[in-house]
Amino acid sequence: MERKDIEWLLIALLLVIMIVKGALWSLAFPLWQGPDEDDHYAVIQFIGENGRLPDVGDEILPDEITLSRELADVGRLDYNPEQRQGWSDTAVGLREAEFAQLPASTRASTELGTTAKLMHATPLYYVLAAVPYRLIGYEGDLLARVYVQRLLVVLLSSPIVVLAYLIARILFPNNGLMRLTIPTLVAFQPQLTQMTAVVSVDGFFFVLYSLLIYLCLRVLRDGFDWRYGAVMGGTFAAGVLIKPTLLGFAPLVALIVLYDWWRGRGRRWPVFWAAVLMNVIIIFPLAWWMRRSWRLNQDLFYFNPVLKGHRVIQNPFYDYQFWPHMWNYYQSVWGGIFTTWWAQFGWLDTPVAPWVYHLLRFLTALAMVGLVWGLVKFWRVRPSLAEWRQGQTTAPVIVWVFLALTILVPIFLLQFYDLSFWREFGNGRGLQGRYWLGTIIPMLTFFLMGLLLLTPRRWRPAVHVALRAGMVAFNFIALLYYIIPRYYL
Repeated sequence: MERKDIEWLLIALLLVIMIVKGALWSLAFPLWQGPDEDDHYAVIQFIGENGRLPDVGDEILPDEITLSRELADVGRLDYNPEQRQGWSDTAVGLREAEFAQLPASTRASTELGTTAKLMHATPLYYVLAAVPYRLIGYEGDLLARVYVQRLLVVLLSSPIVVLAYLIARILFPNNGLMRLTIPTLVAFQPQLTQMTAVVSVDGFFFVLYSLLIYLCLRVLRDGFDWRYGAVMGGTFAAGVLIKPTLLGFAPLVALIVLYDWWRGRGRRWPVFWAAVLMNVIIIFPLAWWMRRSWRLNQDLFYFNPVLKGHRVIQNPFYDYQFWPHMWNYYQSVWGGIFTTWWAQFGWLDTPVAPWVYHLLRFLTALAMVGLVWGLVKFWRVRPSLAEWRQGQTTAPVIVWVFLALTILVPIFLLQFYDLSFWREFGNGRGLQGRYWLGTIIPMLTFFLMGLLLLTPRRWRPAVHVALRAGMVAFNFIALLYYIIPRYYL
């Protein structure tokens, strides 16, 4: 059996492990403790119950969701790490019986009048998820229906492991250790595991985001043609109809296509027409959504619940200026690298031990030093684009610049969005780590490279083993020693 076949078998095994691991997390994770999980589920339930998309006047949560929030006690828990979920009147125990007794009529009724945040959000994921809602979980009690949806998220998000392997193959065509370590780190990263084990659009969105990164790398290596134009157009359109923040990736796609047009002097017209095809595929579904969103939300791309009076803002700061906001925002970015990007569970209220974050902070800073050191040391012998395209060497500088931009551009764009949010509504959010998980493959690749560049060559296999084992242990320790005791014991 060839090495390539062995690698694919290992990736297939890793994919199965990720699905099983995700299922365990989804079963253990408390109800509605995923970010906006109840609001995501409410849209799926609305479509599944009514057979149509929410429209004007459909801005209220189903009463079943409102009642279940009270049973699950989530309103008291959000951002309160000192409290635990009150599943029952006894010290330990679940309230399955009370969830099962919620009347079926409350699935569609809205008499309690709780405002829903996401009823008018981009609908593609919710439409997809409504299919198993009707086929599998339509008649079950709430907990059963929610766990069906969680398992769907696990299945749809697990291919990110395969994409991590494919990206590693492009970047490191002659380094088998990198091609196996990068997918392992991605598969067991704790925060990604949590976000892909609860009802949310984010898990599938991360897959599409990673697929766009992979396709752009293929374009850099192989050149842009109508096949890449069609696939990238379809991926981009689907991603925007799931979460409009993917629009932030548009400048990077344009940059890649423009670069290929510039370097392909004998094939500029084929590149141009492939770009036209890609844009046509994007424009039609995007135009449909913009028209619908304007009618529903008076906004072209993104539903903001503040516009509908969902939040009552206390002590607003409408005069937040650019420089103070930028300073505070980048503090949140720096802090997010070490906390909410790695491991902060529940509705951002269950951290791991402080020493874990200190260790991650040290390793991340060390990796950054290693990247700078490697850039200086190997600049004169850097790989060429021609050699890389022939599979003879590691990816050249232009590829690493692109991957760095996939990490940095979302930060810059979110900064301006957050500032406009502050100025108009008086509050903002900074950078939660989950907003950044679409770039998890390039981020962990840079993390691994930086540490290896500071490691003597003979010790590098041991570093690979240590990092793989450490990430696997981190994942299961987070579940068994932090999440389950926090909510159940």
